[in-house]
Amino acid sequence: MNFHKVEVDTDVKPAGAAINLISGQPYHVSRFYQKRYAAKLKSLLQSESFDIVQIEGLSMAVYYDLVKSLSKAPIVLRAHNVEHQIWERHISNQSDIFQKTYLRIQVKRLKKFELESLTKMDAVVAITDEDETGFKKLVPKLKTNSIPCGIDLEKTKPSSALEGYKSDIGYLASFDWMPNVQGVEWFLNSVWPILKKARPEITFRLGGRHMPNHLLNLREDGISIHPDVPDMAEFVCGSRLAVIPLLAGSGMRIKIIENMALGKCQVSTSIGAEGVQVKSGHDILLGDTPEEFANQILVALSNPKRVDEIGNNARKTIEQNYGNEALGKRLLNFYENQLC
Repeated sequence: MNFHKVEVDTDVKPAGAAINLISGQPYHVSRFYQKRYAAKLKSLLQSESFDIVQIEGLSMAVYYDLVKSLSKAPIVLRAHNVEHQIWERHISNQSDIFQKTYLRIQVKRLKKFELESLTKMDAVVAITDEDETGFKKLVPKLKTNSIPCGIDLEKTKPSSALEGYKSDIGYLASFDWMPNVQGVEWFLNSVWPILKKARPEITFRLGGRHMPNHLLNLREDGISIHPDVPDMAEFVCGSRLAVIPLLAGSGMRIKIIENMALGKCQVSTSIGAEGVQVKSGHDILLGDTPEEFANQILVALSNPKRVDEIGNNARKTIEQNYGNEALGKRLLNFYENQLC
């Protein structure tokens, strides 16, 4: 297996977002078309032949026409989400009128681009059954399969905090994805006050890259901010509980299965756990209102034995359903039987 690295900047920029309005293209994906990347891709397609070309995520579908012009191989979209659905959900929870108006324009464009991309593909491999059903509704004749994202079971193993837990609860995310920002704001504004009232000594660690300034500058008793996290596993295992406070999304939250592989007990919203084979009270704890979410945390913190049991069950769920080797064989079998 060969990897080719191309350094490009796909960060969201205010100027780029504003200029995009006159382009007619969805900014969610148009910013991923980069001339340097296209040149490298063109070079590879001209110098080598491939049995399958897998486009990883809708944002990379901006290169479909280039691939099609240079390769006779079937082109497959590995769809991480039903992308427009994420943003429709996000809009429903957005209070800022300016942002809501801008996102409505973008989501309309994104849905059009997503539908057009789906109709071009030789097949689509979703990561959840729910997403596969959604794609079939959009394009009934589409050839599809559903294979979840997996985990390297040898590299990701349960680990206890070597020097004791650094906090009661923790949340690690990448904050260049707007639903993560929205989710943690909901947690801080609606859940955290309930927790502090019931358990004044409670502590929370918030970590992740691309953290916006209002989170970076947050100063509140019991909360510590960690914009640079060198070791994901160490950070996650350093809290007694992990939380996934998502209000919008589609597909499958990789952070959920990563935390489960580490044997962590998690409290999540139903949307946060969507697409993962879990059962509340067995290998995860679910709560959708601020009161439900807070109560799951408080009950768990008062019962360490139950926390350990749910964490152990979470690891078993990953071992049974999400090992990379077994899932890779399923994907290869689909390609061989359906496309080659």
